[in-house]
Amino acid sequence: MPIIRTSIKKSPNLGIYLKPIGRYLLAPPTIKRSLEEDLHSTLGLEIFKAQVYGSEFLGVFLAGNDNALLVPGISNMREVSKLEEMNLRIEVLDSKITALGNAILANDYGALVHPKFTDEEVEFIRKALEIPVVRGKIGGIPVVGSLSVVTNRGGLVSPAASEEELRGMRKLFEIDIYTGTVNDGIKFVKLGLVACDHGVAVGSLTTPLELDVIMEAFKV
Repeated sequence: MPIIRTSIKKSPNLGIYLKPIGRYLLAPPTIKRSLEEDLHSTLGLEIFKAQVYGSEFLGVFLAGNDNALLVPGISNMREVSKLEEMNLRIEVLDSKITALGNAILANDYGALVHPKFTDEEVEFIRKALEIPVVRGKIGGIPVVGSLSVVTNRGGLVSPAASEEELRGMRKLFEIDIYTGTVNDGIKFVKLGLVACDHGVAVGSLTTPLELDVIMEAFKV
């Protein structure tokens, strides 16, 4: 089954450490070999080990889709050079907003971004990812990338999302999006959820009921 319930570094918050992008799963250099093998088997992605700003919080700092990976300007040249070893276009976004993974929610059809991105930054994101970009919030909260996870097949968003926000997201991302939680009630669903078109990994505290919704949302 293309779904796994697990933890990383003894934490159920997988989405902080891991970032699926294109045919890769970006992971900390310290990831255990056994978890690396389980994630590869479940998600069907090649594990690529990296850091950003000297941090292992890849899911917090990185955003993108199959067209490009967006990297914050606080990354050093060595880290960017390492990322460029992937067969994927790397674009460095200089912005006061550095936690791009929390501020940008994207698939191959659209992107929802933090309202405080400037017009120039929104245009940079649009050109890099080659998709429409819309500023917005989820449940009145601007860190949209932490409240939802989307792929090209489906998505999950915090129950805090309004019906109007849900309609807008479904139209923007061109997918069906379900509301739900992870890790036994956590509404910031990116914390405990990593998903791609091939499979899903969820935090170890995720309940069977939450798992059922996630499986339906991502069609796994």
